[in-house]
Amino acid sequence: MTKLKKPVRRETNAMVREAGKPREIIIILRQPNVLGFKAKGCRREYTLTAEVCYTMAVRADVAAKKNQRYLWHKLKLKRQK
Repeated sequence: MTKLKKPVRRETNAMVREAGKPREIIIILRQPNVLGFKAKGCRREYTLTAEVCYTMAVRADVAAKKNQRYLWHKLKLKRQK
């Protein structure tokens, strides 16, 4: 795997409403272990560490699976009635 030596910017298809209009999200990978997020055409950049992003992704996945199990159980109980 290639090590990150200089900032890499990529434009996504995800849209966000910023400064009154919808804009694409740009993700910037920076050294050391920092991810930046900004709306295309705007200057303000929001940063997170890679560790925080990973933790948030794991928690979101666990919560989604928990919610899926809850909905499945609820549907199963509804069918039994």
